[in-house]
Amino acid sequence: MIKNKAIVFIKKDGFEYHDSAQSKSVNFIFQPNIIQDLEVIDKDQLKLAVKSFVEANKLAPANILYIIADSIIFEKTFALTAETNKDIEIQKFLENIPFEYVIYKLIDGQKDYKVLAINKELYGGFKLSFESVGFKVLGIIPQSSLGELYRNNQSLNSDIVKYVLSRFELLQKQGFTQEEIKSTTQSSDNEDLINAKKTPSPLNKYRLPLLLSLFVIVASILSFAVYIRYTQKSKASPVPSTILAPPIASPTPTIQETPSSTPSASPT
Repeated sequence: MIKNKAIVFIKKDGFEYHDSAQSKSVNFIFQPNIIQDLEVIDKDQLKLAVKSFVEANKLAPANILYIIADSIIFEKTFALTAETNKDIEIQKFLENIPFEYVIYKLIDGQKDYKVLAINKELYGGFKLSFESVGFKVLGIIPQSSLGELYRNNQSLNSDIVKYVLSRFELLQKQGFTQEEIKSTTQSSDNEDLINAKKTPSPLNKYRLPLLLSLFVIVASILSFAVYIRYTQKSKASPVPSTILAPPIASPTPTIQETPSSTPSASPT
């Protein structure tokens, strides 16, 4: 069983690691080929980098609580009204965050509510990397969970470390636990479509027999119509017999002799 406790304070360009057993803090700088703009570029390289970090600093396995700086959290406050639909408002907010997958934390108030969101893959990448070398990750909390006194600090100091270690179990309950939800309208449409597929219409089982019967009837009518038309045409138009016309006698031509002409004058 792991008894050692550790705090990892995640910032934009890296994280600070504090080990309670050794009472020391060390820094891990994000390399652009591994993590850039809070996006995990290469998960395998991140695992190797964390392993090298643990070995180089001789860190013993520990129960880790992540704290993510307020400066890299996406946050929005919504007013509570009679027309408020939390699910729709939260979904619209999450859709505008430039990460494919997010986890968020909902903080309810009397007149409003606040949504805090972070990149799920960043947290998941660190969790997988540390657990692969024997550590146990207990969760991730926003810096604001430490109260107004420490929410503006840019790094870990002895006061923050003491505060977190003394409230270690209590702070775990204030983490990002909710994953991005589906749109209410889209989910409703999908459920209706699934239910429609699961529940067949009572007419469906009669549809095919009806179509086959209709096809047979139409084919029979067309065949009968063609038969009647062909029969009537055969009776009305018999093949005519050949009639030979009698030969016509041609008159025999007469030959008339032309009388010889008498010369009218003799040459002198």
